[in-house]
Amino acid sequence: MPSGDDVEKVKGILASVRDTPVNTTEGTDEVLAPVHAYLMSIPSSTSDKCYHWFCSRAEQLTMDAAAFLLRLFAYDSPQVDQWRARLKDCLARCSECVKGLGEVKVSSRSTYFGAFSDEVMKGFHRSFDDWELSLVKGALAEVGIKDGTQINDGIVRRVRPNVLYHMASNLRILREPTILTIIRSRPSLTDWPKDVPPPGLLVLLFDESQEVRQWAKSFVSSSTEIPAVEEHFVTGHQIALQTAFSLLTTKGNASILDPHLSVVSPAQDISDLLGAINVTSDPRELWSAYYQILRLVPDDTLLKSYGGVDCRSLVVGHLHDVGPQFGDALRCLLFLLKRLGSRSWSGEGPEYPQVVFDAIKDNPSFTKFVKGIDASDERPWFLSWFGEYLMSLKDSPAYGDVLAKMIGLLCEELQHERFGGVRPTVMLAAVRLLSSLIRKSQTDEHSRHRSVISNVLDIHSDVFVAVAFGHEYTDEKWKSARSAAREFVVASLAQDVREILHAVSQSCCFLAGQTDTFPVCKVRENLWRKTYESLQTNDPDGATSIIGVVSQFSHLDALNKLAYQRILSKPDALAAFDAVNHSLSVAREGFVDAISKFANYNQQNFLRDVFQRPGVTKNVMALMFSPIDDIQTAAKALVGQAFDVDVRLDCFRALLSYLPDLSFTGILNFLEKFIRYAPVVTEACNLSKALVRCLTDVIEVLCSGPDGLLLNMKYLRFRDPDGPAAQLPQLWSLMTQSITVIFKRTPLWAGYFDIPDMTVWMRDALIFGRDMLAQWRVIESASLSASGVESTSRSEKAFKLSGVGKKMMDDLQPVLPELARWLRLSDEELLHQSFALIQTVLDCFRTTAERPSEAGLTKLNKHIDDARKQTNGAPKTRLDAGRVSKLEAALAAFGDEDDDVVFISMSTSEPTPAAKHKDSKPMKQEAQVNKPKPSQPHVPEQTARLVHKNAQKEVAAFPTFRRAEPVVIFGPSRQPTAPKDVPKILTLESSSSDSDSDDGGAVRGLAALGKFQKSPKIQKPAERRQIKMLDITNQSKNATIERMSRRDDARRRALRLRPDISGLHRALLSWDYDHSGPEPPTRGELKLLHVPDKFVDHRQYFSVFEPLLLLECWAQIVQSKEESQQIYECKVVSKQFTDDFIDLEASISVAVQKDWRLSETDVVLLRQPDGKKSYLAKTQSYKQTMTGAQMTLRCFVHHSASDQGPQMNTMWNVKKVMSLSTLHREYGALVGLPYYDAFSTVMQPRLSGHPHLDHREVEETMANFRVNEPQARAILSSLRAEGFALIQGPPGTGKTSTICGLVEAFLMKRALPATTIHVGRSSSQPDKGPVQKILVCAPSNAAIDEVASRLKEGYRGIRKRGTPIKVVRIGNEKSLDVSVMDISLDHLVEQKINGDNLNNSSKDSGSEIAVLRQEIDATKRAKQERLEELNAVQNNSARVKALEEEIKRLNSRRMVLTQQFDRLKDKQKSDNRTIDAVRRRYRMEILQEADVICSTLAGSGHESIEQLEFEMIIIDEAAQAIELSTLIPLKFRSRRCIMVGDPQQLPPTVLSQEASIYGYDNTFC
Repeated sequence: MPSGDDVEKVKGILASVRDTPVNTTEGTDEVLAPVHAYLMSIPSSTSDKCYHWFCSRAEQLTMDAAAFLLRLFAYDSPQVDQWRARLKDCLARCSECVKGLGEVKVSSRSTYFGAFSDEVMKGFHRSFDDWELSLVKGALAEVGIKDGTQINDGIVRRVRPNVLYHMASNLRILREPTILTIIRSRPSLTDWPKDVPPPGLLVLLFDESQEVRQWAKSFVSSSTEIPAVEEHFVTGHQIALQTAFSLLTTKGNASILDPHLSVVSPAQDISDLLGAINVTSDPRELWSAYYQILRLVPDDTLLKSYGGVDCRSLVVGHLHDVGPQFGDALRCLLFLLKRLGSRSWSGEGPEYPQVVFDAIKDNPSFTKFVKGIDASDERPWFLSWFGEYLMSLKDSPAYGDVLAKMIGLLCEELQHERFGGVRPTVMLAAVRLLSSLIRKSQTDEHSRHRSVISNVLDIHSDVFVAVAFGHEYTDEKWKSARSAAREFVVASLAQDVREILHAVSQSCCFLAGQTDTFPVCKVRENLWRKTYESLQTNDPDGATSIIGVVSQFSHLDALNKLAYQRILSKPDALAAFDAVNHSLSVAREGFVDAISKFANYNQQNFLRDVFQRPGVTKNVMALMFSPIDDIQTAAKALVGQAFDVDVRLDCFRALLSYLPDLSFTGILNFLEKFIRYAPVVTEACNLSKALVRCLTDVIEVLCSGPDGLLLNMKYLRFRDPDGPAAQLPQLWSLMTQSITVIFKRTPLWAGYFDIPDMTVWMRDALIFGRDMLAQWRVIESASLSASGVESTSRSEKAFKLSGVGKKMMDDLQPVLPELARWLRLSDEELLHQSFALIQTVLDCFRTTAERPSEAGLTKLNKHIDDARKQTNGAPKTRLDAGRVSKLEAALAAFGDEDDDVVFISMSTSEPTPAAKHKDSKPMKQEAQVNKPKPSQPHVPEQTARLVHKNAQKEVAAFPTFRRAEPVVIFGPSRQPTAPKDVPKILTLESSSSDSDSDDGGAVRGLAALGKFQKSPKIQKPAERRQIKMLDITNQSKNATIERMSRRDDARRRALRLRPDISGLHRALLSWDYDHSGPEPPTRGELKLLHVPDKFVDHRQYFSVFEPLLLLECWAQIVQSKEESQQIYECKVVSKQFTDDFIDLEASISVAVQKDWRLSETDVVLLRQPDGKKSYLAKTQSYKQTMTGAQMTLRCFVHHSASDQGPQMNTMWNVKKVMSLSTLHREYGALVGLPYYDAFSTVMQPRLSGHPHLDHREVEETMANFRVNEPQARAILSSLRAEGFALIQGPPGTGKTSTICGLVEAFLMKRALPATTIHVGRSSSQPDKGPVQKILVCAPSNAAIDEVASRLKEGYRGIRKRGTPIKVVRIGNEKSLDVSVMDISLDHLVEQKINGDNLNNSSKDSGSEIAVLRQEIDATKRAKQERLEELNAVQNNSARVKALEEEIKRLNSRRMVLTQQFDRLKDKQKSDNRTIDAVRRRYRMEILQEADVICSTLAGSGHESIEQLEFEMIIIDEAAQAIELSTLIPLKFRSRRCIMVGDPQQLPPTVLSQEASIYGYDNTFC
C-alpha cells in the first residue's frame, strides 16, 4: 500500500496534468513513475481477488491514475508490460471495469489527453481497440473458441460473462465475425451491468433476426438508467445512434454521419459495422429499434446534430410517410415532446409547429389509425399526443393556433359521419385534452393560456354541451364520452364560478387598499347559455350537476355600486366592477327555466329519487337560502314538485321532514359559508335578509307547535349520532354566529341603501333574534334526546342547566357586545327592537344563571353611564330614562361575583366644611348583589317571610276618612322615604375617629371599607358577611358605589313596575277545579286575618292580603262555573318543564269561533274527555290558524306530587275559565309594595294638618275655574300637598268639577317642557322634554269615562287656551263609553295610521294572498284531474300527449303563483311589522304629548304607560275601590296622590263574602 506522502504526491501530479494536459514529451518519468508506482501498489480486491481500476469498487484516485496511465499503451518497457498485464486482468474479470474504461476513454479526452491532436488520438484508440480485441480472442481461445469454430450453446456457456460484456461494449470487437456470432447466439446476460446497456446491443436492435432483436430489446428496455447520463453515453452509444440515422434515412449511407463524431472511429468504421451486421428490412422494426435507442439518449444529445441531422428532424421528416411505420414515427415524436418539451422547437420558426401538426393530421395513415380504433379502447395512444404537443408550445405564440386546430380536428373533422363508431372515442379524447388544459391553466405557470382556452371552448361549446346534455348522444356507445363531457362542462362552469368568487374577493381587498389589482373576470357566456338550454327533462345527472354548480355561488348578490363608489374612478376599476355583475347575470340567466322545466316535466317519485343523490339536498338547501329570487324559485319548483308543496315555508318543512339529515347538512353548510363570506365583503345585506327570512321559516318548522318537528321524538331519532337531534347544537351555534355577524356588519352596510329599506331589514333581523331565542328551550330539549337525557324530568336535576344548555348560552355570548352597539341607532323602532332583544338575551342568561361576557356587560354599562352624563344639556345616549332603568335592573342580576357581600348603607360627602353641617343629610342608598338563582316553588308562608326580610323599619301615621265630614283635605307632614330591602340589622353612623387610619392618615376608597370591616363595633350576622360604608370627608364619589347604587335603584324600579307574580300562578294553578266550597283547595289551611288599620311591616301586610286575594280569586272561579263557555277538543303535542311549571303545546284541529280567543291573562280548564282528571292552566300564547288554533298552556303540579301533568299526544277538552288581568295587577301591587315611595305611609298612616290658604287666592280660583269655595280650597290644598291628599264629598257636591278644576289648575302652573338643541346635529327637530302630566283613575269604566268626557272639553276659565286639553283614555274600546271613544288611545293611533294609508297596503296584501291561495288550489285540482284522466286514457297517443302538455303547463303556472304567494306573504309580514312599529311609535307619541291619562285603576297597570312619569295621580271614586286596586297606580313615583270619594256610598264589590268578613272590601281611604 502506498504511503500517505506518496498518495499526496500522486494527487498533486494528477491534478496538475488534468488541468494542464501533457503530451509524450512533457510526460517524463518524474510524472509517470510516481503514478505508475501508486497504481501498481493497489492490491486486488479481497472479495474476488481481482484488480479494479475503473468501477465503483476502486477509489477515485485509483480511477484517475488508471485513466492517466492509459498513455502507457504507446510505451514499451518492463514497467509498461507490468501495467498491461494488470490492466488485462482488470478487464478480463470485471464487467464494470470494462464499462468504466469506455467512459474513461471519452472523459479523459479533454483532461489527461487534451494535449494530443485528434489524429493522434484516433490512431491511439484504434490500436487500443485492436489490443482489446486480442484480449477477447485470448479469453475465447482459453475456452477453445477460435476463428472458424462452430458456435453452439455449450461452447458459449464456457465464456465468462465479463468477456461477453467486453464483446458487446466495443463495436470494434463486435464486428469480428466469430464474436458477432457468439453475441447473436443470445447468451445469458444476468451478470451484466443493468444501468446502461452496452453499445453493441443497441446495434443488434436492428438485426435481421427477430430473436436477436427481441433478446437485445429485452435487455435494453430493462435498463435502469433512462435516459443515460451524459458521462455514461459513450462513443459506442453515439455510433449506434448514428447507425440508426443511417438506416432510417438511406440504408448504409455514411455520408450523413459526422466525420468528427469522435476520436474513436471514423465514418468508414461505421460503414464496416453496418456491413458486418445483417439489418432487418422491416421499417417498423427499424423505427421500433430507434425508439428504444431514443429512450437512452441524454437530452442534450437528442438536440445534437450529426451531419445536419438530429433526432428531431429525423422524426419530423418521416411524419409524411404513408405506411405502417407512421405510427412508430409518431411514437418517437411523442417521446421527444415529453423529453424535450419546449426545446423540441428550438431553432425553428413560429409557424413550424403548425406545419408539423398539419403533416400529422393530413397523413392518410393517421386517418386510417382513427378509423381503426377499437371501440373497447377508450385511450388509443395516437390520440394522446395532443397534450404533450401543446405543452411543448406553452411558451410559443403558436399555442393558440395549434390548440384551435387540434380541437377543430377532434370536434369537427373527426366527428364526420364517415368515422362512425369511433366518434365517441375521439370526442372523449377532445374532452380529456381540454379538461387537462383547463386544470393546468389554474396554475400560475399556465395562467396566460386561460383566455385562449376559453375562446376555443366558446367556439366549440355547442358540441361539448350537446354531447354532455343533448338527447342525440344518449346511446350506450356515447356513455363514456357523455360522462366525460358533462364533467368537463361542469368543471368549466365551476372554473367560471371560482373566477367570479376570486374577483369578488379581490374587489374587497382592492376597496380596502390591500391590493392594487381588481381583476376583470370573464365567463363563458355561450357555455352557460347552451348548458341551460340543453338540459333534458329526463336527465337527472345533468340537473344534479347544474344545481351543484349554481349552489357554489347562490349566496352572491350583485355588487353594490354605492359601496364601490370611491374606487370606481381608478383605472379599469369600473370595467372590473361591471364585469363581475355581468358574469353573475350570465351565470344565473336561464337557470330557473331549466330547473323548473326539469321539475315540471317529471313525476313525484322520480324527483324524490333525485333528492336522494349525493349532494342534491344539500345544494338545493343552499339555493333555498339564496338572496336571488330566480335561484330560490328554481329550488322551490324542484321541492314543490317532489313533495307536493307550494310556498317557501312548506318547502322547508318538506325537506326537513323527508330528508332531515341531508337538509340539516345543507343548512349548516350555508351558515358556515355565510359566516366566512359576510364579514369580508363590502356588503351582504340582501344575503342577510334572505338568511333571516329562511331561518325564520326553519325555526317555525322545527319548533312551532303542534307540528314542530323537534316536538316529535321519532323525528329526533333517539341517540342516533347522525340524527337531527345530534345536529341541533351546531345549528344553534352557527345561527348565533350568523346573527352576531349581522349585528356587527349591518350598521356598516346601512350607508349603501335607502334608510326606509334598511330600517325595515334591520328591524326584521332583530325580530328574528327574538324568535330564535324564544325557542332555545325547545332546541335544548330536543338536543338532549340525542344524548339520552330526559328533559322532562321532575327531579332536582331538572332545575339545573344541562351541558347542552350551557354550550348554547356560551354560543350566545358574542351576540350581546355587538347588539349593544345598536342601542345608539337613532330610529325609534330599531331602538325599541334592539332593546327588546337585549332584554331577551339578558333574560336567557338570568334564567340559566349564566353570567354575560364582560365585553357585553361593559358595553351595556357604558350606555347607562352615558345616560347619566350630560353633554350640552342632553344625555349621551338614545335610551330614555325608562329603558335605562330597565337595563340597570336587568344588569343588576349580574352583579359582582361575591354574592355574600351586602351593602347595608352607604353615604358620601364632599370635601367642604358644609359637609359637616348639622343640617346636612347624607344621601342614603341601598344595594344588594345576588347571583341569579332559579325560581323556587312559592307558598304563601315563604312569600311572606321573604317580603318581611325586605321590609321597611320606619313607619308613619295615615288618617282615615270620616263619613259625615264635608270636603276636607289631609296630607302627610313629610315626604315618605323608600324602604330598605335588607333584614333588620343595626346600622352604625360614622364617627370622626373612623375617618383616620392607624397611622393617622386619611383613609380613602377601599381602605375605608377594610378599616370598617376590622372595626369591633360591628356585629356580623352569622349567615352573611356585612360591609358598612361610612361618611368619608374629602373624598369624591366612588364610581363602583355609584354603579351599585344605580343598579339597586334599577332593581327597585323593576320590582315596583314588574313584580314577580308567579306566586299567584302557583297557588291558583294547583287548585282542583272540581272542589266545592267557599275556600280554595289549597294544600294547607288559609290563615285568614282581619285587615287592621296599621301594619308593622310588609310581611304582615302580605300575610293579611294574600289569603283574601286568593279567596276572591276562587270566588271568581266558582262564579265562572255557572257561566256557559265554549268547549273545544285539543291535543297535547309537546311538554316541557320550566322551573317548577309544566308548559304544554296544544293544538285545536277544528275551526274556532272568531270571537273566541285566549290572552296571556286567561285561565283555562283542561279536562279529560271522560271527565276523570282536570287541570287549571294559564295561557302563555295563542295563535289562530286556518284549521284551528295553537296555544301554549302552563300548568303547575306540586313537586312532591307523583302527578306528571298531562301527557303528550293525549286529548283534552279546553274551556276558558276567567281572566287574571285585574288580579295580576292587584297581586303585583301587593308584591311590589315595599318598593313604592308610599310604602311607609301605607304601613303606618297618620293625620296631618290643613295647609294655610290665602283668601284672595281662593277667590281667584273660584273665578278662574267656576267652582265654589270648598271646591277652590280643595284644589289649592291638593296642589300644595306632598304625598296624599283626600277629598271627600257627598253626591252633588261637585267632586267631578273639582277634579276638572284641579287638572286645569295644575296645567296652568306646570313648567313648560325643556327643549334641547344639539349643536352640529343636522336634524331640524330639537329634542323636547316630556310634558308634565296627570294620571286620573277610577275603579269603574263608567266613572273614569265621566271624568274623561269632561276633561276633553278643555279649559273653561278666563285663561282658556287655544287648544283643548290633550286627554287620552286607555282601555279596551269595548268597555268605553261612546262619549270618550274619540280620545281612546287605540282610536287616536288608528286615526294617525289611517292618515298615512298604512292599513290599506296590508289589507290589499291580505286579499291578494287569499286570491293567490285559491288560484294555487284550483291549479292543483286541475292538475289532479288531468293526472286521473291520463291514467284512464288507453290507445290514444294524441290525447296522452295533450294531457302531458297540459299538466306541464299547470305545473309551470303553479310555480309562478307560489312565487307570487311567497313574495306577497313576505310583504304582508313586513307591512304588518311596519304597522306595528308605526302603531307603537304613534302610541308613544300620543302618550308623551298627552296632558292627562285616564284609566281604570286596573288599567293603570298596563305596560303601555310604564315609561311615563306623572306629577300627580288622581283617584276618583276612591271609596269604591278595594285597597289592592288603589295600590296599582301608586307604583308610579308621583309627588302627590289625590283621592276623591264618598265613604257614605256603597263599599267596593267583592265576590267572596268570606273575604269581605275579614275587611277585604275596605277601601284605602
